[in-house]
Amino acid sequence: EPDSLGSFDLEHVLRKGARIYPGHTGSYIDMPSKALKAGDHGVPGGENMIRYHDGRVRYYTTYEAKRIQTFPDNYKIFGSWTEAMRQIGNAVPVELSHHIADSLVKVI
Repeated sequence: EPDSLGSFDLEHVLRKGARIYPGHTGSYIDMPSKALKAGDHGVPGGENMIRYHDGRVRYYTTYEAKRIQTFPDNYKIFGSWTEAMRQIGNAVPVELSHHIADSLVKVI
């Protein structure tokens, strides 16, 4: 559910220009996402795309990328799409961090 600032609308915006080329193939819509990467152009950015079975591709929105990295829906990422994708792509998934920290606490 969007917050009072309408962040869903601001973060769920189509970014045009996605295309397939060698090493830049995206993730099929009905399969787990490839690891997000911090770039938006060249081979690294190709993993930040959804690939449909009919051959179409599109970039993830920042909202979708946050969900893939298991950020809470209300977590704010600031900056342009490129800056936001860099931040999200450089992040360790929130749920993974939680499980690692929980395991370490039990061991220590």
